[in-house]
Amino acid sequence: MADVSEFVGDHMKVFAELAAFEIEIAKLGKEKEDRIRAVIEKNQIAMVYQPIWDLNEQRPDGFECLARFTGGPSRSPDKWFMEAAEIGLGTLLELAAIRIAQSSLPAFPDHIYLAVNASPKTILSSELANTLVGMPAERIVLEITEHARVDDYEGLLRALEPLRSRGVRLAVDDAGAGFSSLQHILQLRPDVIKLDMALTRHIHLDPARRALASALVAFARNTNSRIVAEGVETASEFEALRAIGIDKAQGYFLGRPMPFDDATKLIAPARRAERVA
Repeated sequence: MADVSEFVGDHMKVFAELAAFEIEIAKLGKEKEDRIRAVIEKNQIAMVYQPIWDLNEQRPDGFECLARFTGGPSRSPDKWFMEAAEIGLGTLLELAAIRIAQSSLPAFPDHIYLAVNASPKTILSSELANTLVGMPAERIVLEITEHARVDDYEGLLRALEPLRSRGVRLAVDDAGAGFSSLQHILQLRPDVIKLDMALTRHIHLDPARRALASALVAFARNTNSRIVAEGVETASEFEALRAIGIDKAQGYFLGRPMPFDDATKLIAPARRAERVA
């Protein structure tokens, strides 16, 4: 009888521990949800703008919009988006960031575009199209990262078709960083191919990097897409990229992510030149 009591007692202890574990998991999930909703509702998302330069015109062609979070805890933006995705609020947070980014578009001259980041799940949602209603679509670039998993390319293409028919351009980010980026490029036929910084870093010293970048330049030329080199940090990298035919680039050498006021100041000389012309 004692053995039976011990057996039942041990199982009750296990059940109690499992219940406590489930309660703790639910509590953590609620804390994460409250944190994500708070940064949205309290407008604790700030936008910075990294210039994308037209190397031939020697002026910014566009800006990539990058979210920064002013609410606690203090951590990198990717961790905020990762946490939101874990609890099913990834699309909500991405759309909030996109709305903030696009609200600044009217302040930039007509030749400037804004690039915003969107996951496949967000692109598949009907809310993205609603968010972009009323915006000059030809001045919006959607960047889909290489690290984003795509399970249904056909569905993604169907979701993108009405946006692209309005003029929204598609960019595949992190090209050259892995097999997924090549899959994205072949399946989605983007308007813009962004070379990953792992490819551009020290490209002036590495013939293999130059060969791969040159191949992507040729591919882009043959498919009517454009190359943007990311992560340009030195004059040597800059010159090596220009030598293989790249005429769009971004990186710390050309300009760090900056607040809105600094971004508008950066394009002020080009605006003055346009007025004179």
